Amino acid sequence: MGQEYRLIFDNASLMSSFIDSLKSSEACIKAREREIYLKDQFLKTVAEYDAKLILEGDFSIWLEVNFRSMELYELVQKALSGGVARYYEDGNLNDEVNLKEVFRIKVRS
Repeated sequence: MGQEYRLIFDNASLMSSFIDSLKSSEACIKAREREIYLKDQFLKTVAEYDAKLILEGDFSIWLEVNFRSMELYELVQKALSGGVARYYEDGNLNDEVNLKEVFRIKVRS
């Protein structure tokens, strides 16, 4: 099991378009009513999935990230379409992180 994050969106329509964008992407290997499984096509990991999203409500999603992935980072960033989502490690509202940290992308200073 990877790192878990709770994504909280500013509005339900942004979350809905975010979900639709991910489901229609090439990275989506399985989508159920409340779950989306993503796979980085370039990493070719042996894991069943590289990231999994579980819809929690109209404004929040749980995201499990198993591997560092620039492809999935870029996919999620594009799916947000300029909208705002907040990311909380382990769902802790006092531990907000940015999207690069979620996908373990190193930030150069």
